[in-house]
Amino acid sequence: MRHLLTKLKIGQLFRSSQPRLSTIPPRPIPKMTDTIVPVRALWFSALGQWEYAPQAPYDSKASYPPDGIPASLTLVTWNVDFMNPYANERLTAALDYLQFHVFPEYRGSQPPPCLILLQEIKTDAFETLLAHPWVRAYFMVVPGSTADGWPRGAPYGTVTLVARSALLADSRCVHFGESRMWRNGLVTDVLLGGAEPRARVLRAVNTHLESLPEGTNKRVVQMGVIAGLLREAGTFGGIVGGDMNAIAPSDETLAEDNGLSDAWEHRRDGAEDGTTWGYQPIERFPPGRLDKILYTEKDDLEIKDVRRIAIGLQMPLAGGAGAWVSDHYGLVCHVEARKNVASQEAERDY
Repeated sequence: MRHLLTKLKIGQLFRSSQPRLSTIPPRPIPKMTDTIVPVRALWFSALGQWEYAPQAPYDSKASYPPDGIPASLTLVTWNVDFMNPYANERLTAALDYLQFHVFPEYRGSQPPPCLILLQEIKTDAFETLLAHPWVRAYFMVVPGSTADGWPRGAPYGTVTLVARSALLADSRCVHFGESRMWRNGLVTDVLLGGAEPRARVLRAVNTHLESLPEGTNKRVVQMGVIAGLLREAGTFGGIVGGDMNAIAPSDETLAEDNGLSDAWEHRRDGAEDGTTWGYQPIERFPPGRLDKILYTEKDDLEIKDVRRIAIGLQMPLAGGAGAWVSDHYGLVCHVEARKNVASQEAERDY
């Protein structure tokens, strides 16, 4: 959340002839058109250069062998803070932390199928992201550049890292028409198993909703757009993670109003309050649960093991001082596609 950004230059958004995505009524009608921009993932190839990564287009009639598609994945969301000094060094420290502490059992090598949703990647730090050895070795990067997907003029934006062990079917970026802060929903579609011989499409949206009290009404509209994306035809289920900037009373019911479930509120252990911002450092605004993971609740989709990460995380500076890696904590959850009656019948027919 950017409390200090009180004056922002309005970026000129791309225009599109495509109709606005439908939302679940009743929803405020946006005053501007959302823009859908197709984006391509990049990966670091065996030739030692960044190239477009292959996609696994979804075919509802295709048959897949048993264990041919991951039935689960790990999802991480983290606002890595573009505003404070040392953006490049802090981003490197954040990626190091993800590599060695979020997936400790893999000892820094190839992680399990996962999606890492990052917000506030500074434009000047994008090359730092692409230079990280762990990213180069094991991930596809969406979008592949700041110009390929972000709203024009954005000084920072969202990036989703897709593990190479996941099957990426499609990706796009939806620029919110109702935004003065270059905000968007970065969409990645991945294939999940659990219904062999058929695959299913899980849609994940990486977002950073409008900041500040004056952005309250825009957050309502933006979340309505995201809810529509998560329920588009052809998707098996949907999940959105990111900085929701939940600071107003209306933000407390934003998930429920859009028919989405809050992963943190559905935890079995309710001892922690879930605060993700306000302590690194102590702010003049009260701490809050700004970052969330929301999803479309389904019998055959389970979101579990939600936890906070990067609590108290600092990096050393010259002279022995330390700097917070981010002003936000991150969140991690496990996403699992389970068999339903229809998939079991399909399996018997296979």
